[in-house]
Amino acid sequence: MLDAARDAPGTAGAVIRVILHSTAAGLFDTERAALADEPDGVHQHRTRVRRLRSVLAGFRDYLDDAAAEHLRVQFAEWGRELGVVRDIEVRANAAASAIDELGIDDPHLERRLVGVDRAEYRGAHARLREQHAGSRSAARMDALRRFPDDPPLSAAADAPIDTLQSVVRREARRVRRAVTRSDGSLDALHDARKAGRRLRYVVEALHEAAPDFGGDAMDALARAGEEVHDSLGTHRDELLFGDRVRRARTHAGRAGERVGNFDLLIVHAETKGREALERLPAAIARVREAVAGL
Repeated sequence: MLDAARDAPGTAGAVIRVILHSTAAGLFDTERAALADEPDGVHQHRTRVRRLRSVLAGFRDYLDDAAAEHLRVQFAEWGRELGVVRDIEVRANAAASAIDELGIDDPHLERRLVGVDRAEYRGAHARLREQHAGSRSAARMDALRRFPDDPPLSAAADAPIDTLQSVVRREARRVRRAVTRSDGSLDALHDARKAGRRLRYVVEALHEAAPDFGGDAMDALARAGEEVHDSLGTHRDELLFGDRVRRARTHAGRAGERVGNFDLLIVHAETKGREALERLPAAIARVREAVAGL
């Protein structure tokens, strides 16, 4: 890809330069769809922002720490703004999906759990567009445009590509530690989820830039990281959705509406959340197996 020739072939720096170009391109490519509110547009763009931040953190030993962290912080702000919009979208979609799965026909419930959030989503997306039109957004995107062309590589980038295995192993250990240290709280599980996400994005980026590096074990590790992320993500989403339904149930009861269907949704969310969490041990086992195969 672009400008990899500036670095000696076979070095970590040559691979990281390719990764940075590819990651930045993906973010630029999804920006328009997110702002136009095309289907899945916000989600895809937010994913690319998260991938950029994961790559900057994962390969930090090969980059000037201050420069990489500055860019990472800039996109943390944009990621939070996207997250506000996406979280509302997830809530509305989760409600619509659960209502459909359970065959519930209750206009009052649907209004409270889907209609209200869809209206809130439209307002939040309009604010997102306004925020993007500001000078901070222009500066952020300009910084991203320049960063891959002349990345602040550290002396470690001159090392052979094989040294990048240390990055993969470190991210895998980070996942295992986060899960082991978890006290079962939502915040602790969220930290484990973020660790799984970073493992996935770092491994995917490395495997795409250097397909021969690590072989099938890299594919397996990326899938295992995705499984950790997805199981914990589903668990968190369902628990938060259950809390949302409980609040709506209270308001419905005060308004004299039927609440039985709200109870069905709460049980449904608890069951799906529990089932998602039960998939976590197998996902962690697959992380261990994949790392052993490197």
